[in-house]
Amino acid sequence: MATSALLVVSQLISHVLTVLRRRGPDPTSMQTSIKYAGAFVMALAAAPVGAQEQTAPLSLQEALQLFGQNSPELRMARSRLGSTLGSARQGRAIPNPIASITNEDLGPYSERYFNLTQRVDFVWEGGSRSRRAEARASEARARLQVDSARLALDLKRAFVDAWQYGRVVSALNEVDGVVADVLDDAGARFAEGDLAGYDLRRLRVARASVGRRLIRAEVALAAAERRLGSMVSGDATLSRVQPAVAMESGAMGPGASLPFDRLSDRFAVDRALARRPELAAARSATEALDAEASLARTSRLAGTAVTGGFKQQSDGRAGLFLGVQLPIPVLDRRAGAVDAASAEVDRAESELDLLRLVVAREASLANARLAGAERQRALLGDSGIEQAAELLSIARIAYQEGEMGIVELVDAADAFLEARLLDISVREELMHAIHELEHALGGFSPETDNGAER
Repeated sequence: MATSALLVVSQLISHVLTVLRRRGPDPTSMQTSIKYAGAFVMALAAAPVGAQEQTAPLSLQEALQLFGQNSPELRMARSRLGSTLGSARQGRAIPNPIASITNEDLGPYSERYFNLTQRVDFVWEGGSRSRRAEARASEARARLQVDSARLALDLKRAFVDAWQYGRVVSALNEVDGVVADVLDDAGARFAEGDLAGYDLRRLRVARASVGRRLIRAEVALAAAERRLGSMVSGDATLSRVQPAVAMESGAMGPGASLPFDRLSDRFAVDRALARRPELAAARSATEALDAEASLARTSRLAGTAVTGGFKQQSDGRAGLFLGVQLPIPVLDRRAGAVDAASAEVDRAESELDLLRLVVAREASLANARLAGAERQRALLGDSGIEQAAELLSIARIAYQEGEMGIVELVDAADAFLEARLLDISVREELMHAIHELEHALGGFSPETDNGAER
């Protein structure tokens, strides 16, 4: 599209130059025409680039979908799942038979053997291997759910951080604009002798302070949006992505919604113990180790094989033969392997008990943090902080009408800024609390099973 536009404009320039030549040499008009045409060409050439650099704001759901498609960490987790499932499937495989041909040449007498050997697994041994494979596969699926839930929480935190810094930059820009306008007026008033030097210096210090905070907030905003962009795109272009969130004062913020009323600690803990994928993975790992211990106890006869074949002698005699290979557990009764496997089972069960305590504690703490964030929001709503923007406008009008001095206006701007930053901080903490409670419970939705990937 840009190439077509450039071709059209180049034809237009050629036409303009032809007309100018016909009218006669006029260097001034020719240079002006070429200058405007060139500017038009540059604008058309730059327009598509600017459009490509701009990224439309994303909602939290859109960001999660893109993250699920593009995240290298999720692809690694899925690859680990595929590798583990393949290993588990291989663990159920029956060993291939071994065929051999032997020729014994003893001069005038010779013998030929055609052997076929098959390793035999006893029923209890095959059952232990199958149970171990199933447990490892279940553990791998649960580990993928653990990774998915953890990475989704990281994305939600990055989304909220980008939203927070965007609101902070917006508030600082608003205050900086007010102080800058007043500073211009104050400079003129000082020149006329209508303003004290102290008030002018106080205003300049206030402008510098707000400007410094604004620069630091803009740097933090760029870093947060680039982090969010890298997470949803999965590449190293570091494109900035803005969160698409309604900015009304009454909105809680990005993704901040609760599908239930206040939870009791007992309900939150029970829900977490029933749904957290970490516990499902730990239970499956314990089952796999228990199957491994059972296999170690029955491995004293491991290596049993059946051999059959056909024998042909040079004297014309031939026939079938059958044999059995059976290990005799006299010197090695696998006692050490059995003890080691049993100890691993005990360790895994202890880790599972410890993980239950950790999950219960995390659920209780997340529930308490959300309750505290909700109380802060209620307290903030009762304080009338949402009217801070109107107070700043009133203070600005009062200053313009001479009813308020520089010091009072600066104090009003500081109060407005602190009120806005407090409001943003409370909302940010509430959003983080909601997302962390969702993670601690293993999900909010009823259909979520053991922290299913969201």
